[in-house]
Amino acid sequence: MKSPEYALGLTTGIICALIILVIVWKINKKSMKGKFDERQELVRGRGYKYACFTLLIMLALDLLAEAYGFFDASVFTREIAIFFMIIIGVMVYAVYCIKNDSYFGIGTDTRTYRVVMWILIVSQLINAAIGFREGVLVNGKLDFGTFSSLLFVAAFMVIMAALYVRKRQADAEESDETAGEGYDAEEVDS
Repeated sequence: MKSPEYALGLTTGIICALIILVIVWKINKKSMKGKFDERQELVRGRGYKYACFTLLIMLALDLLAEAYGFFDASVFTREIAIFFMIIIGVMVYAVYCIKNDSYFGIGTDTRTYRVVMWILIVSQLINAAIGFREGVLVNGKLDFGTFSSLLFVAAFMVIMAALYVRKRQADAEESDETAGEGYDAEEVDS
């Protein structure tokens, strides 16, 4: 049985995450008024499917790890494994949708989203730094709070990197189209 402080901390963390989720949703509702076209909706559906199958595979691996006593013999706890599975599912969905231009709706202002993401990343880095100062191991196991903050940061950094790469690709495609249009106009004049 975990200590009451652990349960209170976990409950507080979940409530804070839900509050942040509601705030982000409200901000997105006001500033990100883009709509998804049919192609984007199909891609998002495939993203959910891939994330779901990834989660199912990870759950099967978790059951095997538990059956063979992996969590008893390692520094990882079952809570960390479950959080890792959730993070991986979110990353599969996000990266797939970003890669296929379906993460944001048409005409969406992504600056607000990026600012919120950076605020979350920095706050989790601060949380992890505090955790490292207090100690990473608890009874020979990785501290959930510190390690989950690191997983959170890693996942959101991957998502931000995917957004950056996709933006660079889109900018390059746009400049190629613009350059191609100028070339056609010159060809017609000659």
